[in-house]
Amino acid sequence: MKYLKDYGMLCLKFFIFFMIGSLITSVLYYFLVSQKVVYGISVLYLGLVFFLFCYKAGKKANSKGFLVGLKIGALFVLMLFLMSLIVNGFRFKLFQFAFYLIMIGISVIGATIGINKKK
Repeated sequence: MKYLKDYGMLCLKFFIFFMIGSLITSVLYYFLVSQKVVYGISVLYLGLVFFLFCYKAGKKANSKGFLVGLKIGALFVLMLFLMSLIVNGFRFKLFQFAFYLIMIGISVIGATIGINKKK
């Protein structure tokens, strides 16, 4: 039950940060910033959120930070995938698959660095 509460709060925080990033990029796009620039900013923001959340989780882990990063990264990617399926009308592209793999990689790196910086 403790893990369910911890992961639930983590997912809620991730969702809040994701929505803040979406709001920021929407405002930037509204003010006629180039679509490529907005997309780049959103990818960098999402990568940073993945890294920071997994870094923090890695600092809390007892051992094997890469597994913690893999679990949390997979959980976040599952959330993004489900949101993408709902918004995009159940279409999936190969580019999205590569993007999700990169985000999981960032998560693993973040958790590994987090467990190594643990004091």
